[in-house]
Amino acid sequence: MRSWIGMTLATALLGMMSARSVLQTPVVRAVDEKVLREYAGVYRWEPTAVVYLQMWEEFSGFGKPKLVAFDESGEVRTLYPTDRDQFFAGPGAAVPTSVESRIEFQRDGTGKIASLTWRREGAVPRTARRVEIEKHEDVRFPNGDIQLAGTLINPATGGKHPAIILVHGSGAENRDYILPWARFLIRRGVAVLGYDKRGVGGSTGDWNTASFDDLAGDVVAAFEYLKTRGDIDPAQIGVLGVSQAGWIMPLAAVRAKDLAFLISISGAGVPAAETTIDQAQNEMTMTGMPRQDVEQIVGLMKLEYHFARTGQGWDEYAATREKLAARMGPPPDTFPGTPDHPYWQFIRRLYFYDPAPTLRQLKAPTLALWGELDNNVMAEKNKAAWEAALKAGGNRDYTLLILPKGNHEQFEAKLGSNAEMPSLQRFVPAYFTTVQDWLAKRIRGFGASS
Repeated sequence: MRSWIGMTLATALLGMMSARSVLQTPVVRAVDEKVLREYAGVYRWEPTAVVYLQMWEEFSGFGKPKLVAFDESGEVRTLYPTDRDQFFAGPGAAVPTSVESRIEFQRDGTGKIASLTWRREGAVPRTARRVEIEKHEDVRFPNGDIQLAGTLINPATGGKHPAIILVHGSGAENRDYILPWARFLIRRGVAVLGYDKRGVGGSTGDWNTASFDDLAGDVVAAFEYLKTRGDIDPAQIGVLGVSQAGWIMPLAAVRAKDLAFLISISGAGVPAAETTIDQAQNEMTMTGMPRQDVEQIVGLMKLEYHFARTGQGWDEYAATREKLAARMGPPPDTFPGTPDHPYWQFIRRLYFYDPAPTLRQLKAPTLALWGELDNNVMAEKNKAAWEAALKAGGNRDYTLLILPKGNHEQFEAKLGSNAEMPSLQRFVPAYFTTVQDWLAKRIRGFGASS
């Protein structure tokens, strides 16, 4: 009997790697999140090169952040603690089974972390000094009865700054989740506001019951809050978001017509039901699942969405679900077994939203990027959908690009599958330069490095 989620070749290989390397791999020390946060910050290799350390949940799951290093070169590595002030990093973004580099932190006379030394096998050791080029401020702002909590990061330089609001993808994302896609802009003079999604961290409410329009309202609330601040230029506030944000940001920009710009990363131009089918089909195929199984599961998804949208076809859906369950085992909760299951409301609330009418109303300067190897939001299809809508609506300033080798997160990929994500090493090089060059033409005073 095949399971619904079979063991992939990548999973099997990872297990083999773990078995072979267990003797030489240091034991990862269990360290409290509060202790790990002490190492977070900005470290400068040289005047024009920095590395950012932050807690991040992409590789470990929501609520279980790890310490991750994001170098402005694009390299990404999770740091695994072995002792006080000592860590190692593997040969990929999240590979704890072998050692590529060892990282040691140095403290000053007061016990405060002052620098780090990165020793990579076969390379000259590098030392980066910790620098205070950012000002962090915890903030709160309301959207009706919802209270949203976040962090505003300003450049250390004075004056009014342009600002970017970070907009979440799907799931229980906190204020730090989208930061790696924008942090390099802070030392170039741009403030960045990240906030906890509804029901996450310090924010009230529940993202599970929120519509795209509700979440767009949270973005508008962040925009209105920033306009009240004396350190932010109210005429130069834009948004940047990943994945699901591609549906949410245009809704916010249509409501807040003075929003200065919009940057979408891997945002869909078609309904969520369509992208979900695309991702499921691509991911199952990449794992080596038999074609017949893929076709039958995709067929069940289509029956599921038909029932959710119309209220008709329950008997056919239930019979198909039962037939597959008899052969492949119990289905996941995303295939509800009763017509009154709460998941149906989740599907109806989000999966059938058509972004095209809103995109036709979008007038803000827009940069939209897709990864060539994205197996979720298919690049060519969604770029064409955005272009058709923006052109039809008369948007006069939009740039739509597909970045070579990029996956859904704009990491440089080989396949674009979920399974390979931990082994990838960096963002695609074109990501940072593309965003930076585009903003430099639209923001006054952009690029003043600190």
